[in-house]
Amino acid sequence: MFDVSTRCPICSSHQSFASPDDFWHCRNDLVTKACPGGICLVRERAMAEVLRSIYPLTDFQQLAIHEPAPSPRGISTWLAKNVPGYVRSGYFPDQPFGSLQHGLRNEDIEAQTFGDGVFDLVIHLDVMEHVFRPFQALREIHRTLRPHGRCVFTVPTYWDQMNSRQVAFHENGKLRIDGEPEYHGNPQAPETGALVTWRYGYDLPLLIQRETGFDVEVRRFQRRAGAIMGPMTEVYILSTFIAPQPA
Repeated sequence: MFDVSTRCPICSSHQSFASPDDFWHCRNDLVTKACPGGICLVRERAMAEVLRSIYPLTDFQQLAIHEPAPSPRGISTWLAKNVPGYVRSGYFPDQPFGSLQHGLRNEDIEAQTFGDGVFDLVIHLDVMEHVFRPFQALREIHRTLRPHGRCVFTVPTYWDQMNSRQVAFHENGKLRIDGEPEYHGNPQAPETGALVTWRYGYDLPLLIQRETGFDVEVRRFQRRAGAIMGPMTEVYILSTFIAPQPA
């Protein structure tokens, strides 16, 4: 058993975090339930650490932020409580898009109803591996961002895989899956889970830049401070390239 005592980057309380080993092989290790911010995962603490490094807290609360598929815990809960301009969306394909469903704005991330340039920041945690057209989704996010806006997200990235590959397809109205189907937890549909459609490799930043116009920075952690350790801790920071104007 490995444990570390440190400040939680989400709720700022001092807590003790535990894992079976020092690499935290389980990506879903949890903070103690005594934490005022409640349960959170390693990737959520990584997201909070990156956001705090980009935005001063005083400015952060003034941002217009969109989060597709939020979880009922961690950084999503903190944003809902502390950022007035925070908008949460979910995917309910049998309901009108743009409407409010179960406290979430109904949005197809690949074809959003938001106007152009309405957000300063879009975040999402482990969403892109469940999207059939992830680069179309990122192009839509690009459209909804203001100049100098950012998209910050996490996604499982396989350290032994150079090339990203799609593993589930919609073809002629039917679903085709390469290999064994894989499902992850889905806060909107816990009874069925979310099908994995892509497995991302080391080439993901290049693919994003080629397909969307975003520039990409990737941060990966193995750090006791904040208890952000283990596999797949990558946080992707996407920004719009704006060429400098001639003097």
